[in-house]
Amino acid sequence: MSCPEHLRTQAYLDGELDGIAASEAERHIESCADCRRASADAAELSDAIRRQTARYRAPDALRARTAALLDGETAPRAASFRPRGFWAGALSGAGTMAAAAGIALALLLPPSPETLAQSIADDHTDALMGARLIQVASSSHHVVKPWFAGRVAVSPPTPDFPDQGFVLAGGRIDRVAGTKAAVVVYRHGRHAIDLFVWPDGGSTLPGNATRHGYHTIFWKSGDLDFAAVSDTERRELEKFVTLVRSAPE
Repeated sequence: MSCPEHLRTQAYLDGELDGIAASEAERHIESCADCRRASADAAELSDAIRRQTARYRAPDALRARTAALLDGETAPRAASFRPRGFWAGALSGAGTMAAAAGIALALLLPPSPETLAQSIADDHTDALMGARLIQVASSSHHVVKPWFAGRVAVSPPTPDFPDQGFVLAGGRIDRVAGTKAAVVVYRHGRHAIDLFVWPDGGSTLPGNATRHGYHTIFWKSGDLDFAAVSDTERRELEKFVTLVRSAPE
């Protein structure tokens, strides 16, 4: 690369810049052909790594056994008198075991559809109300897509559909029911559309829903889960989802 800003561009793509420095790097990438190519190469490499890297998911037998053990937990039966120190130790041990089992179950079992639906609606609303909708602001695929590399374990699609009225605006990192997710943000007239993308952990996705005026559409593709949420008209959100799902990776 012949561009004298190569090192700064690389630092940005590696997630080493923030604030004003990151904004300056983004503006430079949009105006420099060499750095746009480097950004596109980084995005393609991220996609290739995600497609070819195996992801570990706990075996169904282990997940079922953990759930069965927790279901079998019962309250302690009445027993003869024991010194206070005995009961303190026993209860402490039981509490520790229960806490450890709860953590194990949370890690192994996917969230329920209800939890997912509520999490998506809450995250979108909180982002809008808290003015944290966008962490990287750009309408360029070559800026937004590589920004996620190193920040989240997915490489989300970042297509742009200005001719159809859905304009790429940027992205942010959020969480879906405890799982770190990439959120690609679009503008549709006066409405914002959040496209959530997170690793598929074997969860059952909710049916499409409307909560407090916000429409949500869920789907799976490969090893990723998706959700699009907005207060735009449902048919417009459905049109957006159709465009995303048909766009080349």
